[in-house]
Amino acid sequence: MRLAVRRDGDDFPKVEGLTITTLADLAEAYSGQAFTPTPTCPICTGASTVAHPAANIHPEKPFRFDFRVCKRCSHGWIDPMPSQGLLSHLYARGSLSVIGAEWAQIRESVPSLPERIVAGRELQLGHKPRRYFELGVGKGLLYGQFVQSGWECFGIEPGPWGRGLTDVYTDFDEISPARMADVIVALDVLEHVADPIGILRKLHGIAAPGGRMYCAMPNRQSLRAKLGRERWRMLRPLGHVNYWSRKSVVHAMSAAGFNVKELRASDLWEPRPIRSLREMAASGVERLGLGDQWILMAEISR
Repeated sequence: MRLAVRRDGDDFPKVEGLTITTLADLAEAYSGQAFTPTPTCPICTGASTVAHPAANIHPEKPFRFDFRVCKRCSHGWIDPMPSQGLLSHLYARGSLSVIGAEWAQIRESVPSLPERIVAGRELQLGHKPRRYFELGVGKGLLYGQFVQSGWECFGIEPGPWGRGLTDVYTDFDEISPARMADVIVALDVLEHVADPIGILRKLHGIAAPGGRMYCAMPNRQSLRAKLGRERWRMLRPLGHVNYWSRKSVVHAMSAAGFNVKELRASDLWEPRPIRSLREMAASGVERLGLGDQWILMAEISR
């Protein structure tokens, strides 16, 4: 059986044995509103242009979305935009539309650079354990470090891989309104949600006075994004649906009540002896701030 990459509205000739993926196929029996045309920016409501197509990551259900870029804040997103209800439905099923074929096979054993930054700052010797919340716990590598360090921990993970972790829920609605956190972590999360500002406001509601939040998300203005365009490695619908510029990060954080204290672009390359031209290029990308991922720390504004 052959598969065709398409957008709804494309007119394909009828060919025997050809299967065409539609938005209904990608919805995987979700009963609510699955997709909404989104020509205006989900961050600042600015007008947009279509920069190029964006092929989804499900290996057996190819589909071509529009990749839009905001004329005002340079934020990027896919159009049509999946609803948060659909995304939660797909994560709960462990769908390859949101996690891809490779992620489920990865056994994470080494913390990522953003995770090491969080742990290095907050788990220093002599620091008193406090309250920790993580959105998008994943397989619990960072979460487990805080649990083992005696912190009061709770988090959210809609995927099945988080169901065996203590005090990890599938949605905000399951968390008591009385619970608060001194440290909030949302690493590689804000690209996965349909309404990032709405999610940030929920995080602000959990934050204790004087608390800090750490985030990481794809940098739409990175060198790889500019050179790769539709082949950019971070362009991964329906797993990634929002793509961030410096302006859109600051706008979203401010709209949700956070003050950005640190914001830098990283290619997740760490300083080490240079032994090849490839490593020299990687070091240059890192030093010039042209990396694929934004890493930020923000404080709560009351």
